[in-house]
Amino acid sequence: MPSIPQDFIDLVRSSTDIVGVISQYVPLKATGASFKGLCPFHSEKTPSFHVNPERQIFHCFGCHQGGDAFRFLMLYEKLSFVEAIEQLAARAGLQLPRASGASRREDEERTLLLKLHDEAARYFRSQLLESKEGAKALDYLKKRGLTPETLETYGFGWAPDQWSWLLDHLARRGAKPELVERAGLAVPRKTGKGFYDRFRGRVMIPIRGESGRIVAFGGRILGPGEPKYLNSPESPIYNKSAVLYGFDRAKEAIRKEGFAILMEGYLDCLQAYQAGIGQAVACCGTSLTKGHARLLRRYAERVVVNFDPDDAGERAARRSIDLLLEEGFEVRVLRLPGGEDPDSFLLKRGSEPYRELLSKASSLVDFLIAEAGKRYDVRDPRGKSAFLNDVLPVIGKIPNRVERIGYIGPLAEHAGITDQTVLNELRRHVESQAHRFQLPSAERSVLKPAERDLIRWLMKSPEDSVILEEIEEEDLDGLWTAPILRAMKELVASGTLSAERLFDRLSSEDVRNQLTRILTEPSPLAPRQNPRDCFDQLRKERLQRELKRLRGETPILNDNQLAELNSLARRIEMLK
Repeated sequence: MPSIPQDFIDLVRSSTDIVGVISQYVPLKATGASFKGLCPFHSEKTPSFHVNPERQIFHCFGCHQGGDAFRFLMLYEKLSFVEAIEQLAARAGLQLPRASGASRREDEERTLLLKLHDEAARYFRSQLLESKEGAKALDYLKKRGLTPETLETYGFGWAPDQWSWLLDHLARRGAKPELVERAGLAVPRKTGKGFYDRFRGRVMIPIRGESGRIVAFGGRILGPGEPKYLNSPESPIYNKSAVLYGFDRAKEAIRKEGFAILMEGYLDCLQAYQAGIGQAVACCGTSLTKGHARLLRRYAERVVVNFDPDDAGERAARRSIDLLLEEGFEVRVLRLPGGEDPDSFLLKRGSEPYRELLSKASSLVDFLIAEAGKRYDVRDPRGKSAFLNDVLPVIGKIPNRVERIGYIGPLAEHAGITDQTVLNELRRHVESQAHRFQLPSAERSVLKPAERDLIRWLMKSPEDSVILEEIEEEDLDGLWTAPILRAMKELVASGTLSAERLFDRLSSEDVRNQLTRILTEPSPLAPRQNPRDCFDQLRKERLQRELKRLRGETPILNDNQLAELNSLARRIEMLK
């Protein structure tokens, strides 16, 4: 990705009117100091999409998307950050700064690698349709239930079982072998002299990035041999941890339906696509990563995991569930009857039975009980303990406390113990994980009026931002807006507090959306309140929590604990 200087980004931002940009896509109506319209990112009948011209930000109070003009174009036009800057710069009549020599060479290389993949895909496609070997592969794909339309839409091809046919084909079009190797399409010979084709004798499946460009390939062997699937290595245009198979086509269906379906393989996704189920995606020869989860999080907050029912599939499902919970998703699990995987089930039974099962996908606890129940005999005391130690760490990652507690009954019933025993063990697991997982708002409490108003006051009156110097890390404990206040404090220390700088500094999309929500809320600030009142209220609540904890630790306090308790009481009294 080309590097654009921060001062040029700031110039583009200051030269852009967010109302003018968004009104090209969404009809807006002035309402006081802001504008409202129907959100373009989810279906609604009553406008909940707000644009604040003073802050140059937007926020939807329905789907919670928010950001600046850059972010709007990235979401609406599916642009990268750099592409959004380029488009807004052109709109403002600004010339992009010339890239450095190194950056320019990187951009040129990426362009060449993408073109190589396009040409390789055309070559593989022609071999599938025109060669004798390809005819056998085409027959295999049709027997797997893939229609000609699907094969064309997804660009399936065939790599001949030859050592250098692709290399020779690309060389005739001027590609150097070293660049083909850089693209992941060739492998150096062990002698150190020359290269050979990476993919030979395989059905070729293009892997596309979010924009729809081909960035890699998956190759499936037809006869005996290992590996069954061979995937492109990472390259300057392909990061396995950030690419989900089928996502370029599935993302709009995910946004529309409100959830994604995570499957194991390419053919699972393709059968779902043929059945009219558009929100299915799969990992490309790797386990689910945080990058994958955060990609999905931009479009939905719920994921249905539908992996193969064998042991490997259940282990993969368990790993994926752990990570999805850490990233704040609502997770359900679809287990198909008869040991079927999505590919075979959809091929045999069609879309309607699948949709019916999808609507009844198991809760997380049902899956965990069934999966762990295979390994532990809960009739034995040690089995009960092992069962809880297996399941509760996963349940403990669920951010919503009410949902966590709702799972206690089924776990207790399966293990044959009391609800209170399970609750005590669950609390222990949650506390042990507190340092590892940053729980979203449901666990860290709802957004407090005092923290919301503190941010709004300080952005309205930057001269009062000196109060941020008094904030201690302990004051941020339990606050949803802790990342925002922490970033504000850092910006004040550098003397550059502004909504634009603050927005750029926040790395989490959820937190950025929370900031736009706070800054676009139409509710007025309390008339007799000021930043000091907000800050004192937050510190008072924190001290009261400490006081409650100290009093609850033991009925008899030693001298040090008594002194600490009296000190906390005095500090709380001073804040009244």
